[in-house]
Amino acid sequence: MRFRLLLLFLPVLLGACSKTATPVQLDFIGNTTLTSGNKVVNPTDTLTTRAYAVGNDNRLKRLRITVTYKPGPEPILYPVPISGYDPKTGPPEKEIVYLDSLLNPIVGSNNDSPKGGEFLFENRFSARSTSGTELWQYTATDAAGETASRAYRLTVRKADSAAVYHSYTTVLRPVPRTDTTRAARSTRARARVFLNLRFGLLLPKYALLNQENSLQSNQPLVDLIALSSDGTTVSFSAPADTRALVLNAARWPVANRRATELRATRLTLAEFSTATTAAAFNAAFTNGTAFPDPLTTGTLTKNQVIAFRIAEGTATHTGLLLVSDVVLGTAPALSCSVRVRK
Repeated sequence: MRFRLLLLFLPVLLGACSKTATPVQLDFIGNTTLTSGNKVVNPTDTLTTRAYAVGNDNRLKRLRITVTYKPGPEPILYPVPISGYDPKTGPPEKEIVYLDSLLNPIVGSNNDSPKGGEFLFENRFSARSTSGTELWQYTATDAAGETASRAYRLTVRKADSAAVYHSYTTVLRPVPRTDTTRAARSTRARARVFLNLRFGLLLPKYALLNQENSLQSNQPLVDLIALSSDGTTVSFSAPADTRALVLNAARWPVANRRATELRATRLTLAEFSTATTAAAFNAAFTNGTAFPDPLTTGTLTKNQVIAFRIAEGTATHTGLLLVSDVVLGTAPALSCSVRVRK
């Protein structure tokens, strides 16, 4: 996937710019609404970073973003008493390549313009849903292989980490498929609609697909994909759903497509709120009704409770997803609360 963005003059916005001209420069734009340095954030917070790259000698070629979760993003099932927990036995740290993209830099026509062009990229992402840190590293590379990197660390502290189930809230914003404008295609690439139910990890398309197919290791993380055909409905589909999804087998191999099991329930809001054990999640799934197509929910409605079962290796995890709100129209939004067995 190539990105070409409209570039604005940024001298008053750039923070911590290097005063010495290096082959490649990379800086974060700093203001009160953007993330450009270490900070403490809440679980699943939506954050935005704008990275500005300059190629002083050679044409900018690639932007790569990695995020390292420490401990890994999966929820931890603590022993009782919790004082017996040894952090060394916790999930190992996990690195995800969040973006690996060729660039189309803006090259100016005057003598003062950088020889290798300029590039501005906005990364809007969600913080982890579990306690821990995440190190975000951005690296710009030019055609000669010269690089520049910047990074920051986010810290998340979740108050109920000792619970026997994992819970979080999240908002997904699918772009209607009927909107085929260039702006919509760009927005669709950035929309975080690919959800890992157990981790609470929300990914955009550019974290899963690129021209070199170098991001395919991320694809098995996806349990559900939020979809909207024309803005009048919103639904969830498992990646293995071949009716609602048209995935290229070379770009997203069949082996990487999870077949998340989905069932409708008659649970009320109160019953969802009191479901806090593996037995409750299992019962909701067992007593649930299979959808006509078991890999998709069909049209979602507010206050609907869906039971799910996911497989990770030899282990299975059941849970519940509450549709807290649905906003339809040209910019659909799906608000969800999730509870899943650790």
